[in-house]
Amino acid sequence: MENFSLKIIEHIAVVKVELISATLRDSQALWDLMDVESIFEKKKIIIDLSSCNFIDSTFIGMIIKIYRQVSKNGGSMKIVFPQVTELESFRVIGITKIISCFPTISTAVESFNPDSTVRKISIEANNKLNRPVANKNN
Repeated sequence: MENFSLKIIEHIAVVKVELISATLRDSQALWDLMDVESIFEKKKIIIDLSSCNFIDSTFIGMIIKIYRQVSKNGGSMKIVFPQVTELESFRVIGITKIISCFPTISTAVESFNPDSTVRKISIEANNKLNRPVANKNN
């Protein structure tokens, strides 16, 4: 589990995926970390994928599985979006429609504030990534 780290920011569990390429071989280790560290019991969770240049469909599937488990336990999960260039897997799965995605940890943390005006990331039909522009309030 050395490819993942956990820290708490403002009562939010932040799991950082410290991999350039997140694939099938890494997906079970992420689940195990979530389970061993009792992260599924937290009410607010962020998975930080910002270090990843490539994420395969199996790893994306694990993110969805984790999201379902967190939701089942009454929690809320958000993603810090990876720096990928290939968006087809994300678009096909529709991850930005299922899970709120943000460009940075700070915007993801801020989004838990009920009065937040932070905008989420979306992927348009033409695979264009719609990253909100950071402003002084973010």
